[in-house]
Amino acid sequence: MMYWAVVLVRYLSLSKVESLMVLLSKLVYGDMTKYGIARPKEGPFTMKIKYGKYPVIDVGTCSKIKSGEIQVLPAEIASIRGNDVELKNGKSYQFESIVFCTGFKRSTCSWLKGDDYLLKEDGIPRQSVPNHWKGQKGLYCVGLAGRGLYGSGVEAQNTANDIKSSL
Repeated sequence: MMYWAVVLVRYLSLSKVESLMVLLSKLVYGDMTKYGIARPKEGPFTMKIKYGKYPVIDVGTCSKIKSGEIQVLPAEIASIRGNDVELKNGKSYQFESIVFCTGFKRSTCSWLKGDDYLLKEDGIPRQSVPNHWKGQKGLYCVGLAGRGLYGSGVEAQNTANDIKSSL
């Protein structure tokens, strides 16, 4: 979709291209609210201009969410004890891994306590590239270094390879 947006913006206004991309994403991904993912009120280009960030949806992840292989749990975590996770809504689950999706504002430092190694106060990794993605005790950082989609992909691959090598 982003390829077509870049092509269309040569011929149409940015607001028209954004409207087309939002409509196209609704057709491609459907209504994700029933799976716990709300659509942003602003379009992706508006968000990029205003906040320097834009939403990214991985098509493989969407299909896994829709099939139930990945479950979105929007409730906050109350506690983690080993593999047992208790949410603030009172429900408990057992997990092998947890993926936090914190949205478009870096709020990680407000809830991640006791790890002064991985992130600075502004939510940016303390370590410099290329070693910024690996924390301590199995904590990883993907997509917070401001390196765009390519950088996030490299960080995700490094994380997956590191986890695989420890199994």
